[in-house]
Amino acid sequence: MPLSADTRAWLTLVFLSLIWGTSFILIKKALVVFNPLEVALLRVSLSGLAFTPFFVAAFKKLEWHRWFLYLIIALTGSGIPAILFATAQTQLSSGTAGVLNSLTPIFALIVGILIFKNTTSKYQVIGILMGFVGAAFLILMDQPIGAAAEGSHIWYGLLIVLGSILYGTNVNIVKAKMQHVNSMHLSSFAFFMLGAPLLLLIPLTEIPDKVMTHPLGWQSLGYMAILALVSTVLALIIFYRLVQQTSAVFGASVAYIIPIVALVWGWIDGESLGWTHFAGMGLIITGVYLSRRTPKLVTAH
Repeated sequence: MPLSADTRAWLTLVFLSLIWGTSFILIKKALVVFNPLEVALLRVSLSGLAFTPFFVAAFKKLEWHRWFLYLIIALTGSGIPAILFATAQTQLSSGTAGVLNSLTPIFALIVGILIFKNTTSKYQVIGILMGFVGAAFLILMDQPIGAAAEGSHIWYGLLIVLGSILYGTNVNIVKAKMQHVNSMHLSSFAFFMLGAPLLLLIPLTEIPDKVMTHPLGWQSLGYMAILALVSTVLALIIFYRLVQQTSAVFGASVAYIIPIVALVWGWIDGESLGWTHFAGMGLIITGVYLSRRTPKLVTAH
C-alpha cells in the first residue's frame, strides 16, 4: 500500500531531523581543532566541492540570469548561519544550540506573512509561539560552557536567533521563487557559487597545518566531512524538495524535532541535562502538537 503524501512528508521531516540534530555535536567536535571561521569555511567549501559534479551535469539547465537569487539562497541557507552557529557553540552546548534552532519556524511564519503575504491559522501561530517561548526560556536560563562573563552567553544565543531568521527567510524564498526548480539544480548552483571560491582560500589559512600537526586534526576533519556531505549536501537536497512539496512553515518545522536529537547526542557526549532543557523542549513539543491542528498542513503535489 503506497504511503500518502502526508505520511511521506512527515517521514522525510523526521529523517531530516536526525541528520540536522546530529550536526551540532559534529560542530562541537570540529571546534576542538578549528576556530568558528575555519569550521564555516570547511563546511561550505567542502559542500561546494561535493556539489561540483552535479553543477557540471546541470550546467546548461541552470537559470544563469537569476544567479543573484541563488547566491542569496546559499548565503541565508548555509553560508552566514554556518559562521553564526559555530561561533555560538564556543559558549553554548550542542544540546542548547539544537533547542534554540527551534526558533526557525517562528521566523519562517513571520517572514512568510510580512513579505510573502502567506496565510496561516490560529493554531499554527499558537504552536509556533509555544516553541518560541521554550527557546527564549532556554536562552535566559542556560549557562555558558566557556569562559564567557556572567550573562554574556545570551549574546551567543542571539547569534542562533539571527541564524534562525536567515533560515526562515531562506525557506520562504525557496517556496515563493524556486517552486519550479529541481532541488538538485537549486542546491548545486547555489553551493557551487559560494563554495568553489571559498575552497581556494583553505591553503591560505591555518587549516592544513592544524590537520597535519594537531593530534585530533584528521579526526576533526572527518567530522567536518560528515557535516558537509551529510548534514549539508544530502540534507539540503531533501529539504528543498520537501519545502517545494509542502510549505515553508512545514519545512521549517524540522527545527521542532532537531532539539531532541541534539540533546540526546549532547547527553551521550557528557553534557549535563537540566530541568531548563526539559522545560524548553516540553514547550516545543507542545508547539508541535498545536501546529499540527491546522487544516491540511501538508498538500499533495
